[in-house]
Amino acid sequence: MYDNLRSVCGNYAALGVERFLVARALENGAQLRLCRDIIPAVHTAVCRLSATIGAMERRVERRDAGVSQRALVARVAELNAVLDRARLEDFVVVNENRSLTEVALEMLRKAGWITG
Repeated sequence: MYDNLRSVCGNYAALGVERFLVARALENGAQLRLCRDIIPAVHTAVCRLSATIGAMERRVERRDAGVSQRALVARVAELNAVLDRARLEDFVVVNENRSLTEVALEMLRKAGWITG
């Protein structure tokens, strides 16, 4: 994953792209430092999307219907606890019972990418 991120960021940076949005669960400070080392950005912000455990489990159930579904659904609560302990986020955006557009706009505002 990190080799691919390095390649993609390098390609886009060479084209003048200055902002990157990376969707990834970062479980510890080492993963965050690695991402910050790879992404050529002056300022980075970590947004944690939040929803109830039940909502997240339902999303994973719908998204992953294969043989690993049970393990992936069980991982939801575990990962949520890991993220609670890590506390790497700069801000949180609630991602439940809202449109994708609303969530995205709030995230971009809190990151300082847009105003209004």
